[in-house]
Amino acid sequence: MTANVPNLTDLADEELMSRYVRDDEAAFEVLLARYRRPLFGFLYRYLGRSDKAEDVFQEVFYEIIRARKRYRPEAKFAAWIFRIARNRAVDRIRRDGFRDMESLNDGVNPNDEDGETRLARVTDDRPDPEEMTRGKQVDAALQDALAALPAEQREVFWLKEKSGLTLAEIADLTRVSQNTVKSRLRYALEKLRAKLSERGFGP
Repeated sequence: MTANVPNLTDLADEELMSRYVRDDEAAFEVLLARYRRPLFGFLYRYLGRSDKAEDVFQEVFYEIIRARKRYRPEAKFAAWIFRIARNRAVDRIRRDGFRDMESLNDGVNPNDEDGETRLARVTDDRPDPEEMTRGKQVDAALQDALAALPAEQREVFWLKEKSGLTLAEIADLTRVSQNTVKSRLRYALEKLRAKLSERGFGP
């Protein structure tokens, strides 16, 4: 009997990366496709511009290519790649002359067709115009609320939303305690709910 050959898309990230370490290019393509949207979304929200997000996204995968022989399967791939992405994003902010992280997301346009909405547009279910209008209004209100958050709270919020990491993993990535991550996320969510409620979008 012929042994069943696993479908690459069914494999865990860590197994795919282990295969790529052994020069399986197809496994790398699956990882690239799997992380294209969440990673780009995180970088876009972090940097505030789709062109910068795209540049850093490419830098992240170039770094993975260069560092693949150092990858160990016991390390969770998502934590590894988002750590690289965060570090490269911070480097980009410093290169562009920002003095601190308070400028994050200042330039995010929720209707930017070159940004995250461009990715969502390709796969959406085309809701009716009224739903689309309300969705844009909610997104605009959310961006205003996020812009008012301290950078540390905003960063934890987007890591939780986009990366799929646990709070413990986010704490390790950001080099703070898990309780600090919990506090930042709690304060962020409380402030976001309050801001959205003021705009008529709350419960």
